[in-house]
Amino acid sequence: METALKLVPETEEVGVKALSIVDQSKAIKIIDSETYIKAGSILTTIKDMIKEVENTFTPICEAAFTAHRKAVEKRDGFLNPLKDALRGIKGAMNFYDLTEEQKRREEQRKLEEVARREEEERKLREAIEAEEAGEKEIAEEILKEEIFIPPVVLPKETPKVKGVSFRTIYDFEIVNASLIPRQFLSPDLVKIGGVVRSLKEATQIPGVKVFSRRV
Repeated sequence: METALKLVPETEEVGVKALSIVDQSKAIKIIDSETYIKAGSILTTIKDMIKEVENTFTPICEAAFTAHRKAVEKRDGFLNPLKDALRGIKGAMNFYDLTEEQKRREEQRKLEEVARREEEERKLREAIEAEEAGEKEIAEEILKEEIFIPPVVLPKETPKVKGVSFRTIYDFEIVNASLIPRQFLSPDLVKIGGVVRSLKEATQIPGVKVFSRRV
């Protein structure tokens, strides 16, 4: 598919003329009043050339932009419903996967709790038996033993589907802005700029240096 922008001969002429003026501007050296005046003349020529370039190329750019916008609208007419369908299906799958994972972890917790109770009961029985046998010190040692429960790992039951995967994305929300450390704060450049443009050199903002430049 041809995607390069085709320019008419008039645009080529304008381009050559514009670059010629650029070369002239690079060649000038302002060393006295005469060259200063010459520079001013070239400056005026550049301004006129800018207008000519804009008048020549703006209609072409606008036509290309319109064509691009229509192509994008056409593409999005098919693409967006597909993306919506993708999000819908993936969201439902994600919800199911998370629900099943929650069930699996809860079942693991219950099994581990059962195993802990059984281990505690075993220790207690052994301690009672030791004490009844007259081995009080051994009974005390048994009771002091730390209970170790082997971790219960249930297999994940959600099937693996080729081409389907999920990413875990971490986000945040600010709950108390006053507690945020200074290194995570940014100056309000818009507000500072407004004060500087209003007060100019009279601006007094700690940590801000005001300067001016001519354009």
